[in-house]
Amino acid sequence: MSQEISAREFAESLPQEYRNRFDPAQVAAHAFASVQRGAGRVTVRRFPWADAGTTALCVIADDRPGLLADISATFAELGFDVDAGEAYTRDVEPPEAVDVFWIRDPDDEIDDAHIQVFAELLEEILAGRPVQGAGRPMARAGSGGTTVRFLEDASGRLSVLEVETDDRSGLLWAITRALFEQKVQIVSSRVRTEGGRVHDSFTIVELDGSPIAPSRRLNIQVALLSAIQMGLTPAPPGL
Repeated sequence: MSQEISAREFAESLPQEYRNRFDPAQVAAHAFASVQRGAGRVTVRRFPWADAGTTALCVIADDRPGLLADISATFAELGFDVDAGEAYTRDVEPPEAVDVFWIRDPDDEIDDAHIQVFAELLEEILAGRPVQGAGRPMARAGSGGTTVRFLEDASGRLSVLEVETDDRSGLLWAITRALFEQKVQIVSSRVRTEGGRVHDSFTIVELDGSPIAPSRRLNIQVALLSAIQMGLTPAPPGL
């Protein structure tokens, strides 16, 4: 990526939803992270956010199927809880993922050392190092119930998968890994937690970019429900 890119040019390469969401200081921080990555595999940087109770992180990497699952696995392995998250893709060649997360560690304050450990671990996982498992067991589902449903976007080509369930550690990893195992590509996502309930939405397509066929949807829903309701941390890959 060119070292001369401006925050404005960076923002214009992202969807309008991104430009509406973040202020100039935040966009500048994300653009700097992209420039800092250069030809590297991944860059992770903190960015300014008003809520002092959570740490806002921006993860920049080449976009590819399974990326969000790898990022989620890294959070799970370190025992970080994801309060919210959003995934965007820059319209550049090759496509670049701009994924932002609001995280916390229930046992400690997240500082620069924690972020460095996260960045190094994510680098290893993206390079192919097997996931070792979550830092904490994933709690069993509560009594709030789980809903997994498909919605159509305005164009009718993209499918939006909505998930509502009780929050617990390792949940995002379970969901994104299940989607990866179903061989679908996450185009964009939004993750948020309110009152102990998770409200996630994932815009997904097939790996070749084609829409999700109605005949595939039930299998995907069942896979997600199984991953969410199994009550324990998903087994690491290869086990």
